[in-house]
Amino acid sequence: MVAAQDPHAELLHRFRRYLEMEEGRSPRTAKEYVLDSALFSSWYRERYGRPPRWEEIGSQHIRAFLASREVSPHRVGRVLASLRKLFRYLTEVEALPILKDPTEGVKRPKLPRRLPVYLTPPEVARLLEAAYKNRSPRVGLRDWALLAFLYGTGLRLSEALALTYADLTYQDGIPHAIRVQGKGGKERVVVLSPTAQRALHQWLKHRNLEGHPTSPYIWSHTSGPNRGKPFSARAVEAMVKRVARRAGLKDWQRITPHKLRHSYASALVEAGRGIDEVKELLGHSSISTTQVYVHVSRKRLEEAARALPDVVG
Repeated sequence: MVAAQDPHAELLHRFRRYLEMEEGRSPRTAKEYVLDSALFSSWYRERYGRPPRWEEIGSQHIRAFLASREVSPHRVGRVLASLRKLFRYLTEVEALPILKDPTEGVKRPKLPRRLPVYLTPPEVARLLEAAYKNRSPRVGLRDWALLAFLYGTGLRLSEALALTYADLTYQDGIPHAIRVQGKGGKERVVVLSPTAQRALHQWLKHRNLEGHPTSPYIWSHTSGPNRGKPFSARAVEAMVKRVARRAGLKDWQRITPHKLRHSYASALVEAGRGIDEVKELLGHSSISTTQVYVHVSRKRLEEAARALPDVVG
């Protein structure tokens, strides 16, 4: 006789499916929400000796759970966001009689405003050169093309890896624009920069010669047991660190695919593009998210300081 599955595990499984299927969250984001929710459930069981009755959870339980975790303010903010999403799901989808979201009574920690880590255009050029100089020309082309495409479009890695041929628009036989499915299922069109155009054009020539003939994915394996399947995010993240190390970049351990998105946005702002334009290209829902890229480079600060007339010389 097969034992009945834990009803709380079943609920979290439904929660994850809801996040992916109905809200359009990426598998990685959905997994993070569910993991945070499962950690709260486990903590409650251990502390009170029984599974949580969700309609009885109050702000005091959320605070006690967060206090027990001893995590950074950034992590606290993410856990609160996960639990807030869970209780909204329990109320609106599972129809549990929850009168008030218990996370509403918990203040989010004030986070220090941190400038995003980004690469300058010369550093990006070094990264691309290191990627191309691989012992395997096939691997070198693949890594170079993907990194140049990520930098040249500013896409999130999950957005790039989900691209299919149906998302491409051509102009005079050259890739011109892509249709991107962003966070929450929000769709946008990104016109390709010259860097992204060249990278994608070179990759597609290779992909069409050696790739899987029926695979719809643009960034997919062209050989081996995974032929035709899209690259995994984890493999790309590991590749970026390897290449950053070979390029001799400072703090190479901190270089991730998402840093190329930061670098794209920072380069556009440095080039004088408007914050509204950058917001649309990045697919941000709020301009406050984009504002973090409006930082002033050290070089421009030095130029501004030197521009002051010398009155004591």
